[in-house]
Amino acid sequence: MLQKIFKYTFIAGLVLSLCSCEDFFKQKPHDKTEVEDILKSERDAVNLVNGMYMSFKSGNSYGTYLTSMLDATTDVAFAAVGFSNTWGDAYAWRLNPGSAEPAGIWGNVYGTVFNCNTLINGIHAIEMDEDKSNGLLAQAHLGRALVYHNLVRVFAKAYNAETAQSDLGIPYITEYPELELLEPERNTVEEVYQLMIEDIKASLQYFEDATFFDTNNYGFNEAFANGLAARIYLDMQNYEMAIEYAEKVMSAGFSLATTDEFRDIWLNDRGNEIIWKVQYSVTDFGAAPGYNFFNRNNVWSDPNPDYIPANWWVDLYETGYDVRGSSYITNSKTLYGWTGDLIYKYPTNPDYVMAATQGTNMPKVMRLAEMYLILAEAEAKLDDKDAAIGYLETLLKARTGDNEYEIDPNVEIHSFIAQERKKELMFEGFYWFDLKRRGEGFERVPQAHTLVANDLKIEADDYRWQWPIPRAELNGNPNIEQNPGY
Repeated sequence: MLQKIFKYTFIAGLVLSLCSCEDFFKQKPHDKTEVEDILKSERDAVNLVNGMYMSFKSGNSYGTYLTSMLDATTDVAFAAVGFSNTWGDAYAWRLNPGSAEPAGIWGNVYGTVFNCNTLINGIHAIEMDEDKSNGLLAQAHLGRALVYHNLVRVFAKAYNAETAQSDLGIPYITEYPELELLEPERNTVEEVYQLMIEDIKASLQYFEDATFFDTNNYGFNEAFANGLAARIYLDMQNYEMAIEYAEKVMSAGFSLATTDEFRDIWLNDRGNEIIWKVQYSVTDFGAAPGYNFFNRNNVWSDPNPDYIPANWWVDLYETGYDVRGSSYITNSKTLYGWTGDLIYKYPTNPDYVMAATQGTNMPKVMRLAEMYLILAEAEAKLDDKDAAIGYLETLLKARTGDNEYEIDPNVEIHSFIAQERKKELMFEGFYWFDLKRRGEGFERVPQAHTLVANDLKIEADDYRWQWPIPRAELNGNPNIEQNPGY
């Protein structure tokens, strides 16, 4: 509930006998930091940015919901026999305004936005090295665009140029009025996308003007800003701009992983293909994106998975050698008594085996492979099939180790690209969004070792592609409008 960030609670009681009424109501609450007191020094500014990065570790953000959970609610995963009902409402598409998942994502985003807005609006009033200030502003603007992009894709309709000016988006708050309660209306989808682009452009300008100030190795980089712009322009079907920004990332010094390096990305969370990841450490790690795919307390136990992969996805990797198949899927005996394929994309970083929940690996929010796929899709949409095939062949040569890899020039290019996104990006939080932006539904085809909602069918126009605005926000903000159907 947005306005509760700023609600002041005063308890008078018997203290009125100790001071005049006038003096009493000038007192600041002892359990509340006022907005103007949050940012008074360089240390405060750094803490605000560090707080932004900490929010990405949460299970309500990239720690779980925006990576493994969203994709698991489609047709690519099944709830296994005996599963714990984790993500149960989301998996069965029974979300309502009181469900935990919408409230978790909504609250996490606006908590992050509070940090970004406080810094953006207040940093110029404190004494600070200009280079360092510019670096922090670059990160705050980019962080704000990133979280709003996640939010608008979950709670609003996919971008459609014909309807975006009237489709309900989400409240895009850029400042917090002093001592006022926030009761914002929803911006349109068009307004949200334009404001995200403005934030990214501001971020890029600050990056250009700054000696980059990295906070504890968590920091965004200029390539991530360009990559996020490419991602957003792809949503908007502005393919020329998607190409322009993705090409900037291609020249930023990153490289596709070889087959051996690719395994290192997922097991040890390192590699030059990673453009930006949520930084974990042995003493400061976040939620475990892969826990519910094995659901065990230690690496020596047989798994009792909550979710197992759909056979159709496993079968995508069976046509020739593909390092993604062996990196993302494993065959294992389970505590349920059967042996089968399990999702292994987050196998537990060896550094965290004794310290963290099993399935703990750093979420990779952006990798160079995504830029190749964006370029391929954008070029294909602009009818340059040869260019699209060129990007895809480069990617597949890296994934197969076959330097002679060639794609049939007669291939149906759009479906081929969609399939490669499934093979490359699954359980990184892309597939759910891809189905939505392409206007596709899905149907779960029943398979062995599953029980719950295994015959679910969701059409492309189902209202549930737009999650419900959380009840707490509805109760506290009379200006917020609920999505239809809830």
